[in-house]
Amino acid sequence: MGIGYSTQYNEARVKPTTASRPVPRLSVLGEYVEVDHNPQIAYHIGDSPLGRLLIAATEKGLCGLMWGDRDQALVEALSRRFRGRTLHPGLEKPQRWFEPVNRFLGGEPVALSFPLSPGGTLFQRTVWGRIQEIPTGRTLTYAGLATALGNPDGVRAVAGACAANPVALVIPCHRVIRSDGGLGGYRWGLHRKQRLLSLEATMAGEGSWKLTAPAGPERAQTVPRHPLPEQDSGWESDNP
Repeated sequence: MGIGYSTQYNEARVKPTTASRPVPRLSVLGEYVEVDHNPQIAYHIGDSPLGRLLIAATEKGLCGLMWGDRDQALVEALSRRFRGRTLHPGLEKPQRWFEPVNRFLGGEPVALSFPLSPGGTLFQRTVWGRIQEIPTGRTLTYAGLATALGNPDGVRAVAGACAANPVALVIPCHRVIRSDGGLGGYRWGLHRKQRLLSLEATMAGEGSWKLTAPAGPERAQTVPRHPLPEQDSGWESDNP
């Protein structure tokens, strides 16, 4: 059931850029965003079965996996997500990242076990870690994830953390859906979310599973009434 794609990887024709360095800021959940002391991010853009794919990494690991239709728009999205970092269009050995991702998208149940360096707040990283526990071919609702984190009223906070995820597929936020069975939202397009879920349904394993229990501060929180503009609320549905 593989989907064809080009093996040619083409760099976006842009010069290394440095976004304006931000002042220290709080997230919508009142947490300071993690600061990586290495501001260098290398990226590469190539073809994939789901469109143009940007993969970015720091020395610590993968920090961005993003789909789009235009290379320049992908670079701009990366710059907005990692403000203050220097972006270089020259990821070392890009096939290391692209090959397993495209094999997975072609229908092979490849383990995408990459080292990760997505940044984010403590709460966001907690949500992302829980999302990584959802097996291939399974889904969990935003409400179910909030409940598993100890606060059934924290649905919007969970949806916001899903929206802030910069590493598609490897942190599989597409596996989180609405309680009514609707897709909710997806930063990279609902058509891609649907295709991923349909693809993974063919890879689903058997047996039961559940998320690990939260510990200490790993509780879902309630988003303030007026979130800061840092959060791009359009990435996920307002009604998860």
